[in-house]
Amino acid sequence: MSRNTSRLAGTLSVSPGSFILAKCELTATNGTVIDIKQLISEITITESIYMASIDADLMIIDAVNLLEELKLNGDEKIELLIKRKELDTKDDEKHKHTFYISEILDFSRTIPGTATYTMRCVSKHAYINNTLTLNESKQGTIGKIIKDICISNLRIKADELDIQESTHKNIKCIIPKLRPIAAIKWLNSNAYTSAGAPLYFFETLAGGVKYKSYEDFAAGKDIPTYNHTPVLDAEIGSPEYFAIASRRVRKISSDFNLSKYISISEGAFASTTSSIDISTKVYKPKAKEFKYDVKKFSTLNTHAPYPVRANNDQYGGKEINNIKTGKNYFISSNSMAYGSSSFNYHAPVEENISVGQSYLSTEDTLTHDIVIAGNFKLECGGLLDLKVNKTNPSDNEAHLDKMQSGKYLISSIIHKFGNEYTQQLEIKTNSFASEMEDILELDEKPKKGTEVVST
Repeated sequence: MSRNTSRLAGTLSVSPGSFILAKCELTATNGTVIDIKQLISEITITESIYMASIDADLMIIDAVNLLEELKLNGDEKIELLIKRKELDTKDDEKHKHTFYISEILDFSRTIPGTATYTMRCVSKHAYINNTLTLNESKQGTIGKIIKDICISNLRIKADELDIQESTHKNIKCIIPKLRPIAAIKWLNSNAYTSAGAPLYFFETLAGGVKYKSYEDFAAGKDIPTYNHTPVLDAEIGSPEYFAIASRRVRKISSDFNLSKYISISEGAFASTTSSIDISTKVYKPKAKEFKYDVKKFSTLNTHAPYPVRANNDQYGGKEINNIKTGKNYFISSNSMAYGSSSFNYHAPVEENISVGQSYLSTEDTLTHDIVIAGNFKLECGGLLDLKVNKTNPSDNEAHLDKMQSGKYLISSIIHKFGNEYTQQLEIKTNSFASEMEDILELDEKPKKGTEVVST
């Protein structure tokens, strides 16, 4: 891999795929520090809102016998710095991160005098996680408990954290012999905002360790627009070309989670929660009846992920968000576990499980995997506005695909640094930018169920 890509004009990036691998320093067990950037053929860094740590794969072409000379044993520190200067804005951008080798994989000698292998690396807190087991009591909001675990146990600096502390209800709990990250996942399974939105614990290359709710994601600002278009109508090397190419979707593949058959059974749009309090012996057969309302949800777009109509034979003529018996939750609680003024680990669930599950069931209503030029500012948990053209529009109709276009959540990013810097993004949305009736071009709503006519 070239240290400076060929798409540079001096220090300026002519192409949005340009980058400079400024530093890749390996610190051996004996304290020796060596810059191995000349040995690297490709770097792949993965981040996701479902991953507690980013990880990196460094593909090495070793003709200097590095393994033996430094006596690598698979726990060395690697400091990585990748940067570039934007051609259109002249902004300096960089990725800087400290990794630790977790594995050395795929060692081979296919060419005489040269060995190839992959260094798989993780963040420091992921390494520390494997050295600890927690068996202690905690109290406070789940967000505050998670922040305390990050600082006290995972040794992450407070200024490197972005934690949503105001989760629903103060609780008391005992962490039952779990590693710190496993304890965070255990706590998070019962964590909700006051409005019932779920939360995510993750790390990004650009922004560090975060604990954010879906409400936080939906409220994102400075949303970039990306266009899926085959044409680049600007001169290569110009600032205009850089701006257009940097916001162009090169490849796209999609997965439509549109099955109402499945989503109804998951409680995506309606459900009923029954509860029993084992301390007071109070049973509530309908502790909460949930009905999806797009106006009360933190959606990425303005319209619900289903057509609003009542002529549904398969639902007994009901609207889809009125089928409250499609999913039932049965919750056991113990309100007196810590007296009348404190709550246990399960307390947030009764009020919020139906709304939280609706968020989780609808978050991937539309999913796209897209490939774009590397953007140093993008991170998981951020939003982008996707514009997709129709595959074969007629001359007298709009070229924009109403169904696939709209705002999307970036759920994962695979950064690839090879001949150029590219990103493979998984993006998801829980709503549509247009009414389903408009998308499906329903000219009028039939007042009766579907009728099969033999001809």
